[in-house]
Amino acid sequence: MLSKFSLKSGLVRNVLTLSTGSTIAQAIPVLISPILTRIFPVADFATLTVVTTLISLLGVIVCGRYEIAIGLPADEKEAKQLVYLSVTVSFFVASVAMVLMLIFNHQLARLLNNEAAAPYLLLVPLTSLMYGINQALTYWNIRNRNYALMSSSRVSQSITNSGSSLAFGYSGWNFNGLVIGNILGNASALMYTFFRTISNGDITFKKSEINKTHMKELAIKYSELPKVNGTHAMVDMLQSTGVIFIISALFGNITTGLYGLTLRILQAPLTLIGSSFSIVFYKEVSEKIANKQRIDKLLRTTIRTLALISFPIFLTIMIIGPDLFEFVFGANWRESGVYAQIMSPWLFVNFISSPVSHLPVILGKQRQFFLLSLVGNILVILSLLAGSLIFEDVKIGFALISGTQVVYLLGVIYYFMRIAAKAHI
Repeated sequence: MLSKFSLKSGLVRNVLTLSTGSTIAQAIPVLISPILTRIFPVADFATLTVVTTLISLLGVIVCGRYEIAIGLPADEKEAKQLVYLSVTVSFFVASVAMVLMLIFNHQLARLLNNEAAAPYLLLVPLTSLMYGINQALTYWNIRNRNYALMSSSRVSQSITNSGSSLAFGYSGWNFNGLVIGNILGNASALMYTFFRTISNGDITFKKSEINKTHMKELAIKYSELPKVNGTHAMVDMLQSTGVIFIISALFGNITTGLYGLTLRILQAPLTLIGSSFSIVFYKEVSEKIANKQRIDKLLRTTIRTLALISFPIFLTIMIIGPDLFEFVFGANWRESGVYAQIMSPWLFVNFISSPVSHLPVILGKQRQFFLLSLVGNILVILSLLAGSLIFEDVKIGFALISGTQVVYLLGVIYYFMRIAAKAHI
């Protein structure tokens, strides 16, 4: 079966280019995690989880979802204006978020049962702005197949994040070095991507190149993205952030910190490999659709490859998760291994389906997929609430989530197969 995935394949070759950098980028934080878990208390990981969750929540809408359209138009000038439109929207959204955080950061921290997070919440809008600009530039580089640049940017982010966190951890300074390290990592990724992209000369950010009238026209032309895809993305993110917020509010810092590390470790394969597949799959499918070619074979190949790569990883965690986490991260983190053991089936199927989830957007099936995703999001929240409020055990909540999501995500994969098979007709 693996022989089908020749290195001559554009999909595999481009994925390998991205994955090389991603492997280094993800290996660094994973390798230093056993050190970080021994020098930072669980409560600091809880604050990191809350802050990064809010950054992710704001990040999905900070560009108005216009960044997704950058790879779609045949006209290069139109694509450039979409980059400028995405950056402009990012400044607006981040400014509104900053005003809200200045007013409500302490109230939000108390609501989440984590008052230590209050001062760090003020950094969320700035980090989301950096993330938004970086996303706009990333989609521009996807369009131009500058995969090596994107790979190097990830390495830069990882080295800065991990190095800063370690330095702050050993410095003894009275602030959360995990959070500051994460923010510095985002800044590093943006600076690297920005200056490398500018140096290529195909986009300059000069005032003479920015056409406000054209940007307004494009905002209207692609208005389905903020209206439908943006709403969809926000609902999906509210589900994942809702899980964090419910755990934080009902179970406190310790459980939140343990859950945060679990996600950080289990999602490493998705960030490491899945995101590379997602980027390349988006580009390859967009071109095949434009050329009226079949995409169902590419979809099957991508899903099969992801399953083959990830199954041994998640199977190992399902079998020896608690012992593995205790050995690697210390005795205080054994419970994280229990969480990982419970959630592995869910995250395995999620790993397979997430990299191809742009397919409904490319095929104009956003409204259908949005309604389908609502079902999955509701199941997650209801499962966690049932475990937390009825059984008063967060682990039962995780088990309910894992079981219902496996069934739901298999249904999503079947839906992707069906719309892909009809795409060329």
